[in-house]
Amino acid sequence: MCNSLLKAGLLILLVLMATAALAFAAQDGGNDALTLAADQFNGTTYRLSEREVETILPVNGSSANLTLFGEADNMTLFDESGRNQSFNSSYQFKRGEHIYSLTFERPVRGRLIYSMERQGQQFILPIKDPVPVRIILPQGYTTGERSLGIARPEPDTFVVDESGDVLTWNNTTQIPYIEINYYRKSAPYALMIILAILAAAGLVLMAQYLYSIRKLKAARIEMEEERN
Repeated sequence: MCNSLLKAGLLILLVLMATAALAFAAQDGGNDALTLAADQFNGTTYRLSEREVETILPVNGSSANLTLFGEADNMTLFDESGRNQSFNSSYQFKRGEHIYSLTFERPVRGRLIYSMERQGQQFILPIKDPVPVRIILPQGYTTGERSLGIARPEPDTFVVDESGDVLTWNNTTQIPYIEINYYRKSAPYALMIILAILAAAGLVLMAQYLYSIRKLKAARIEMEEERN
């Protein structure tokens, strides 16, 4: 009985590991199948890394006003040809928000790029203006598994890209904020292995328990026979 349960536990472990490996390989294969056309997006893009978020904001005019949840760093203005453009800026911190007023030296059609510090595997974005939003996860991370992390609300499109999975919300008029909890792409595989090990360990413990019960029962029967 004990040997049978041990064999069953090892079989379950091997099956779960093989299933997880196949799922992980299929997930990695999808990374090469889709590509991201970021230049065609006319909303605000947030590119996440482990320590900061880079914001790419389209501009068209001679000024821009920003109200941010964090302090901006490395603020740079580019025209549509990719040339660096000069601007003047003023800053104030008011009611927990960082407010920037930018004045360009000439009207610019292009993009404003800046970064903000962040940590962890959660990103919460308050929606200040109802513009399309695109969030690019760090390379090697993803979201969508309920037990590990999802995006709220659900994005309109989700693209698996080798440079980082991309989530897009085309209409944010009714969205007060976006929250994303993400995890390493290897996490489901690791979780499945852990669950398999726990299942196998549970079967081993059960086998030991049943074996002990059988030994005690046999010892009791032997003592009763000796009495008689």
